[in-house]
Amino acid sequence: MDQPRRICLCLASLVLFVAGCSRQPGGERDFADGLAYFKEGKFAKAASHFQNALATMQTNALALNFLGVSQLEAGETDAGSKNLNEAIQLDPNYIPARYNLALAQLERSENEEAIANLRYVVQSGSGPADAPYQLGVAYMQAAAWSQAEETFKRYLPAAPNSADTLNCLGVVAVQKRDFNQAKRWFEQSIAADPKFATAYLNLASLENHHLGQRKQALTHYETYLGLLPKSQPREDVRLAMLQINQELSGGVKLPVRVAQPPARTIKVPEPTPAPANSSPEASKPTESAAPKTTRTATENSVPTQSPPAPRIASVNPSPSPASVPVKKTRTPFPVRHLVPGNHTKALVYFNEGVRAQQQGDIAAAVSSYGKAVAIDPAFSKAYFNLAIAYRSAGQTERALENYELALMADPQYADARFNYAILLQEQGYRDDAIAQYTKILEENPNDASAHLSLAGIYARSRTTRPQAREHYQAFLKLSPNSPLARDIRRWLDENR
Repeated sequence: MDQPRRICLCLASLVLFVAGCSRQPGGERDFADGLAYFKEGKFAKAASHFQNALATMQTNALALNFLGVSQLEAGETDAGSKNLNEAIQLDPNYIPARYNLALAQLERSENEEAIANLRYVVQSGSGPADAPYQLGVAYMQAAAWSQAEETFKRYLPAAPNSADTLNCLGVVAVQKRDFNQAKRWFEQSIAADPKFATAYLNLASLENHHLGQRKQALTHYETYLGLLPKSQPREDVRLAMLQINQELSGGVKLPVRVAQPPARTIKVPEPTPAPANSSPEASKPTESAAPKTTRTATENSVPTQSPPAPRIASVNPSPSPASVPVKKTRTPFPVRHLVPGNHTKALVYFNEGVRAQQQGDIAAAVSSYGKAVAIDPAFSKAYFNLAIAYRSAGQTERALENYELALMADPQYADARFNYAILLQEQGYRDDAIAQYTKILEENPNDASAHLSLAGIYARSRTTRPQAREHYQAFLKLSPNSPLARDIRRWLDENR
């Protein structure tokens, strides 16, 4: 799925705007030059000309909006947001600037502010047709699942065959643990767009990890990979399929919770310019596994952008006991203060890293992610992907260090902490792994996978069997229909 990108809301007449805002040829010429550079994607030059135009023209919301978007595209996030704010202060009802500001706020994880602006756009009735959908995505990013569900359902009648909206409703249902309904939403999304790879991936993950429908999951994983013929199988998908094949053949399921790169599993439609006085229509959607900063605008258009979106995925580890690890303690990477950098520029290298990782070029992925964190030292997802890449390359110590850096950048990054714990456990750092799983449960006592992992560790020693019982029982309470439930109950009966 594509990362945020600017789309277009067309003006009725740019000539009328210029005539109404300035009588000075210099300002008009600078504004026209700015539009030309904007259309060519030369945003820094466009911003310079828009600034010159504003110096000689009467200040107006439209010019500030173009300047703000040009600055955002050029990586000047603070300046761009400031000018969009000024446009709104000048004209509180100027919807394009408010829409752009909201979506810029989403890129900066300023979710509450973004939601407030998007609600204003939706309630105005003059925003783009997909504004309710974007508001739903914003609620998802804020983990406001009930509001997201309500918004998507309100938007659905206007676009009943929107595979994206149906997929989003499936994600929301998963978060609300309504797994059967989630499956129906994903299946409807696939029916609306049989080539929507992300919906197949979400459906397979749901069937595999929550419904215990292994054969169906395997089929949908295979369909997902078949829709990405030029990509190497994602590591998490490859391992999930391996687990299922082993389980179906009577083998032992791998005791791993698979790490997903922080790619989004909700795709946003690729928009195209709309005719004057109408809303933009979506072109044929495309699916990508990571942010891709592609923006477009035409000379007679007001630029806007589409926001990022969250994902679902987690793979439950097996309680199958492994060999008793050697008792040892890890000295973590020294704690440091990670100062945020230019996130927009860092995303460019992050995207390159994801593409390289999907293609199996681990060296290129490591190089690109390294550039991303050099530009933005607080980029937690880039550290997370670096850790995955280093792990794939067999460089365990570097993988551990980058999981630690990801957690320094974002202590609430649950996936990073879980995968860090798994790797610690695999390397024999038993107590360190227990500490990480415990932190996960402190944040979320209902994390079934963490209970299962702790139970598996404690079950290996007779002295810690009571702790194992406690966590196995917690897991069964949270996942009573898990395909592992029968084996766990047998273990509990045998170890009273």
